[in-house]
Amino acid sequence: MLTLKTLEAAGYKQFSMGVSGYALFLMDKRIEDEVGIKYSIHIDVFGAYPNQDPGTLNFQPQAQFNGMKDLSDRATANMIYLTDKHSTIEDVEKFFEEAWVFMGCPYYERFQD
Repeated sequence: MLTLKTLEAAGYKQFSMGVSGYALFLMDKRIEDEVGIKYSIHIDVFGAYPNQDPGTLNFQPQAQFNGMKDLSDRATANMIYLTDKHSTIEDVEKFFEEAWVFMGCPYYERFQD
């Protein structure tokens, strides 16, 4: 289950402004390895929907990949992971990592040797 605690424990940082103008705030994490920065996962945090308890938070994870194999370097894909009450941060991160690998996306930035 996605919660602020699980996001913070997984290394996400809170920012005051979300990707969506309707979000309460944004949780963000840069995904990198020893080679460089692959992409960032942005999670907009929304308040409760009308049919939910007023203290409920809703999460909308998304990532953007620039450049893909067999396409122009200028090709950009925006992906949203649709969460439900069973979604975990591990599910979200696995989804985006598998998409990044499958699409053959380059590193956003490579570290200097």
